[in-house]
Amino acid sequence: MTDAPPPMPQREKLAVERQIGPPSVAKNGALFLYGALTIALLGLALYMALVERQPLMSGYVAAPAIGAMWFALRLFMTWGSHARG
Repeated sequence: MTDAPPPMPQREKLAVERQIGPPSVAKNGALFLYGALTIALLGLALYMALVERQPLMSGYVAAPAIGAMWFALRLFMTWGSHARG
């Protein structure tokens, strides 16, 4: 039988990996950022579809709409983890 190798020592976090402020500040900032991006991309998609009369399947409408859905998903995921603690 072979012996298992010893566990690797934990490395110290780099300065960019350390959290700035309490955890609630980071989560609230993420909620604000994802919410703002969702609203901005949804507004852009609606503007391109309704005002500029771009086809719904064009990249000018579909790309911001997909981005808005992505950031909405991230918003609800972050919001759900924030509610749990």
